[in-house]
Amino acid sequence: MKDTYFELDTEKRYKKGLNLSAMKSSEIVDLFIDDHEIILKSLKKNKKKLILASEIFFETYTNNSRIFFMGAGTSGRLGVIEAAELPPTFGTNKNSIIGLIAGGNKALVTATEGAEDKKLLGIENLKKNKIKKGDLIIGISASGRSEYVLSALKYYKKKGIKTVFITTNKLKKIVSDLDISFLVGPELISGSTRLKSGTVTKIALNIITSMAMIKANKILNGLMIDIKPTTNKLRARCIRNTAIILHLSLSKAEKLLIKSKWNIRVAIIMNNKSMGYKDALNASQTLSVGEII
Repeated sequence: MKDTYFELDTEKRYKKGLNLSAMKSSEIVDLFIDDHEIILKSLKKNKKKLILASEIFFETYTNNSRIFFMGAGTSGRLGVIEAAELPPTFGTNKNSIIGLIAGGNKALVTATEGAEDKKLLGIENLKKNKIKKGDLIIGISASGRSEYVLSALKYYKKKGIKTVFITTNKLKKIVSDLDISFLVGPELISGSTRLKSGTVTKIALNIITSMAMIKANKILNGLMIDIKPTTNKLRARCIRNTAIILHLSLSKAEKLLIKSKWNIRVAIIMNNKSMGYKDALNASQTLSVGEII
C-alpha cells in the first residue's frame, strides 16, 4: 500500500512530543494544556465561516428541512453526539437533525474505522434517510480523506443539496459549498485526532448549532425554554428557569409547569397572557421570544 497520508499535518510527528515517554506526569499535562492554545487561534481565524455555517444551519432548520452530520471514527461520533444532544437541550425533533457514522451505531462503541474507506456507504446511508433538496449535510473528517464523507458530499452537492465540510487539514481542492479547515497542527500523539482535532471540532459544532438555536428563539435571557424534561435534572432546570423568567417562587413555577405539561414556553404564555393551556399551546407556535414576554 502506498502511504498517501504522511503529508497530512495530523499524521506528522510533533517535535515537543518526541520524548513523552521520558517525561514526568506534570510535564505531560503542561504540554497538553499548552498545545491547546492553537485551538482558540484556529477558531478565531475561521470566525466568518462559523457564522456562515450557523446561518445555513438556521435556515435549514427553520425551513423544516433536515440536517445530517456524517463522519467516521471520532469525527462520526462527534456528529452523532451533536445530533443526540439537541433534542433534550432545545426541544428539536429527533428526526430533523440526524447523526450518521460509518459502520452504523455499533461504531459508536466499537472501532470500525475501516468503514470510512467505503465510497458508496455514505451515499447509501443518506439515501436510506430519503435526503432531499433543502436538506443540509455537514461532513466531518479530521484527515479530510474519509471516502465515507467525501463521496457523499460530492454526490449530493451535484444534486443541489447544501453541504458543509469540517476538517483539520489543508484541502487541495474544494469539497463542499463551505469548507472549514481548523489547522491545529500535529498531535502530541502522532495521528491521534481524538486530541486537538476532536476538541476543535466539538467546539465548532457547539458554536454552529447553539447560535442557530439562539436565532431560532430557543433561548430567553440565556436560559433554555424548550427543554424536554426527561430526567430529574432537566425537570429541576425547567422549574428554576421558569421561576427566574417569571419572578416566581420555585413551588409556584412547578405548579405552573404542571398545568403547562412541563412546557416552559407555554407556561410563560399562560402566565403573561392569562391564557389556558390549549390557547397558550397554540400561541406558542407563532409567538416569538420577545412576544411571549
